[in-house]
Amino acid sequence: MRDYTEDEICGTVFYLARYAECLEIDKAITVPDERELFWMLLDWAREFTRTFGPNGNKDYMTELESQGPKWLKTTFPYMPKLDREREAIVDFLRFEESTSTIWPWALPADEILQNEELLRKVEKAVSFDSQGSCDTDELYDALDRVIGVNPELKESAPPSLEITRPGM
Repeated sequence: MRDYTEDEICGTVFYLARYAECLEIDKAITVPDERELFWMLLDWAREFTRTFGPNGNKDYMTELESQGPKWLKTTFPYMPKLDREREAIVDFLRFEESTSTIWPWALPADEILQNEELLRKVEKAVSFDSQGSCDTDELYDALDRVIGVNPELKESAPPSLEITRPGM
């Protein structure tokens, strides 16, 4: 490792801050706290400059352009702001996760919540009022159709009895 100069550190922080700003505008990252971002950029810049100094074997700017955005996307993943409908679905899933004895759907809650396509399908399958509320039975049925019912519930239910809904 070699010593680094203030100019090298400042230049690296500057470029990383620009990448962060562009990525945030493009909705590729979410920065919850600008001060936290600065201190993390400073720490990362110090480490980066030690490893990839301007006079090193690898091209400094190429490495910064390559590694900077990757580091930012890993450190500050994009977390979209939830609209009322999506928030209702997320709240419902979290409630069911915390209260259900047997999870009613084929996929775990975390997997459902991380799958934008599935959430969009559920959102389209349910009628929401102007406040973002919906009928929980309708939401439950939409989740059954889109996600599928937990196979354990299908196997354990007698053919003549309807599956009872946990938390209802």
